[in-house]
Amino acid sequence: MKDLYRGRVSKPMREDAFQFVSSLQEDQRILIDDLLGTVAHVVALREAGILGTEAGKILEVLIDLFGKTLAGELRLEGKFEDVHEFIESAVVQRLGMEVGGKMHTGRSRNDQVALAVRLRTREEINRTSELLLSLARSLLKRAGETAELPFPLYTHTQQAQVGTLGHYFLSKFDELMEDFERLSDCYRRANLCPLGACAIGGTSFPLQREKVAELLGFDGLVENSVQAVSSRAFMLETASVLSILMSDLSRLAEDLILWSTEEFRYISISEEFASTSSVMPQKVNPCTLELVRARAAEVAGICSGLFSTLKGLITGYNRDLQETKPQLWHCFDLTQNSLRVMEGVISSLEVEREKCVQAAEKSYAVALDLAEALVREKGLPFRQAHMVVGRVVRRAFESGRRLNEISPHELEEEAAVVGVKLKVDVEFIRKYTDPLTSLQARKSRGSPNPAEVRRMLTERSQVLERARALLSEREERVVRALSNLLAKAGIEPSGVLRPKP
Repeated sequence: MKDLYRGRVSKPMREDAFQFVSSLQEDQRILIDDLLGTVAHVVALREAGILGTEAGKILEVLIDLFGKTLAGELRLEGKFEDVHEFIESAVVQRLGMEVGGKMHTGRSRNDQVALAVRLRTREEINRTSELLLSLARSLLKRAGETAELPFPLYTHTQQAQVGTLGHYFLSKFDELMEDFERLSDCYRRANLCPLGACAIGGTSFPLQREKVAELLGFDGLVENSVQAVSSRAFMLETASVLSILMSDLSRLAEDLILWSTEEFRYISISEEFASTSSVMPQKVNPCTLELVRARAAEVAGICSGLFSTLKGLITGYNRDLQETKPQLWHCFDLTQNSLRVMEGVISSLEVEREKCVQAAEKSYAVALDLAEALVREKGLPFRQAHMVVGRVVRRAFESGRRLNEISPHELEEEAAVVGVKLKVDVEFIRKYTDPLTSLQARKSRGSPNPAEVRRMLTERSQVLERARALLSEREERVVRALSNLLAKAGIEPSGVLRPKP
């Protein structure tokens, strides 16, 4: 069938113009979703009494197309503007206009594509969430293994305070769980059904929109017909959250790149995730992590492009919206691939424990602990304690010594310079410049005190389990709904509801 939608015009579209507007190849990504939406629409037409025996014949063709798609045998090809025209043409070609021409009753490509994009978006959100939770589990495991391993924490790329490596990994776990929550919020707003809005103003046919939403596993409707076809805010929100997630992965990647250098050597990246040099024999390069950084920038750029595309559109459907689909799919692809690689890196990296301990022991990052001890045990105002310890650190640094090598006399001497009368002994200095003692002394909730890290590990394990249960419930609800839909259409649903994209 040619020119299925061109009854209003007398001339065929020029070839270059047709190629310019066609989205057929990129629509392969939503072929299964458009078929599911069409099956639901035909079932709804039948249940509303709008279609009779024709519905069964149309569903037979759709079932055949559905099976071929799942088997990877159906590719979008031919001179069609989009997947919607491809499917309708296939049905009309097999059944004739008298039967196949009734399939699109009460529906527009406007609400049809909005439906397919929402179906695909919710599926991709769930896939991304699964990969995110897999990485979170690996970070939690690493946190447990290094909960008591002293490690310098940095601000301004300078050693700031002594913490533990496990505490660092926990911070990255927490960031990911925030990303999971944001994705779940996106899912909630994406998982609403626009079908039944028709082109923009609804339809005169008595379609039960709520029933269609239920058949497709949606949580409800995009009720307003204008919003249903014209809004793509759920895409903007999703792309934004993916950009935040990729930013988090990029910062993690940057830390690991820095810490794997010869200058730091806190960790070693597995050779499975490293590249080599074509000319320098000694090189083992963390190229996978470098590409995570670059792809985070790419996702951010795509996100910006989506905002630019949508910000000036007049309300209603505009063909500009066609361009938003491949951009969002690319964001998902980049993010999912980055999550897979990062999980592999985290689960396989080696921690150079001795190097971490040595760095903590040599660090002046215990200076704040010494200052707080002067406040707590010697009664100094914090600002005076800060000045005294700052002068002591300078003395130690200039003489090439660690802070724990400063004598009581030197500390007392520096205190006197700022007008403080102080008496300390060797044990006082040794106690409050020892990284392990320093960590044990931390009292604040969420600090890297190993006991506090262990408490957080226990709680975070429960957080992870709740997240997994939420995702599983979400996925199972959709599977149950689609199984019911496919059964109504005469399709055996077993094992076919999570086809590969």
